[in-house]
Amino acid sequence: MVEDTYGAHAVKLPAGHMVLYPASSLHQVRQVTRGSRLAAFFWVQSMVRDDGQRTLMFDLDQAIQRVAEALPQHPTVTQLTGVYHNLLRRWADA
Repeated sequence: MVEDTYGAHAVKLPAGHMVLYPASSLHQVRQVTRGSRLAAFFWVQSMVRDDGQRTLMFDLDQAIQRVAEALPQHPTVTQLTGVYHNLLRRWADA
């Protein structure tokens, strides 16, 4: 169970899969009812440190994907992709 800004989300994945969530999210590990659990954990760090900037990047990326799906050859897709990469260069920790 992962709890974030948008509420609590139950996650149950097939064996061998993983879930990633921000360190700012609370999580709870439920009891194993069948079989056994082998687990590993690790931390990753985003190139963009600020959570608000990362959220904007995510929202922009989602919008770019929707436009690209609806209008694959439209020049706006290239323009928005350029904006995304320029923001990434501006906000990324060197």
